[in-house]
Amino acid sequence: MRYKIKDIPSEGLLVQEELTRTLLADALEGLDANLDASTGNVRVDLNKDDDNVFARGDLRALVTVPCSSCLGPALVQIATPIKMTFVAEPDDDDDSADPLDDLEVTSHDRETIDLESVVRETLILSIPISPKCRENCLGLCATCGHNKNESDCGHKPPSLADPRLAVLKNLKLPD
Repeated sequence: MRYKIKDIPSEGLLVQEELTRTLLADALEGLDANLDASTGNVRVDLNKDDDNVFARGDLRALVTVPCSSCLGPALVQIATPIKMTFVAEPDDDDDSADPLDDLEVTSHDRETIDLESVVRETLILSIPISPKCRENCLGLCATCGHNKNESDCGHKPPSLADPRLAVLKNLKLPD
């Protein structure tokens, strides 16, 4: 997903690409994702103004990862905007305010821009911390490990009451 800046016409360049398996594998590393059941595409308009290149578009993906409650497959739909400004790398070591401190600004080497790193980061940040297979997932039984979405194993959830605090139940609060 590298594009030469000189090849971007004055009216802009529309980029539409499928996410490669390598990019998906890199972005989903450590999540135990099912890459065969995960797809995505990116659509971005590239426009330039002097040394700046503006990327505006969106990322759409369907990612299959384990459910955080029952460990079954959870299909995560991602639809997120991409908004990035590529600025030329500075020639000198100027210590003034760094425009790269902005989250929507990155640099280019004055010849090409690399959308892959932007798309990868956007995909990583779009995946929920605790993906669910469905909103009301019951999870696994804490006693036997059975998936409670399939059937009820009959075990009751463990009591979380601390016996040392049992005497507080008898306390009367003032009216």
